[in-house]
Amino acid sequence: MVSRNNRFTARSFNFLRKKMKSFRTGGFLFLYGKDKYQSHVAVVISKKVSKKAVNRNRFRRRTYEVLRKNYLPLADKLNIICLYKGKEIPENALEIEKSVMEFISFAHQKQLIEK
Repeated sequence: MVSRNNRFTARSFNFLRKKMKSFRTGGFLFLYGKDKYQSHVAVVISKKVSKKAVNRNRFRRRTYEVLRKNYLPLADKLNIICLYKGKEIPENALEIEKSVMEFISFAHQKQLIEK
């Protein structure tokens, strides 16, 4: 899980969401934007994707774990909101990791994060 210091608060989430740029890959829509202080991460999955909270929370925890391992060590003052827009939740974590790695390579190309 991502530490509380690196998570969005509800107030900052609503404020910053309007100012962010987007990147779409697979079933994910990544919203990203620079911050003055530190990196923040949020994962959002709609009730339309799965009615069961257990399934949504499991997906959210998997996504947070992939972001914690692959994204947070590289990120420096870059906020990211990960919205899942797919039809159904992927069965394995490889699809999540593939989408996150595509976003990281995109961020490297845009020079948003360092290698």
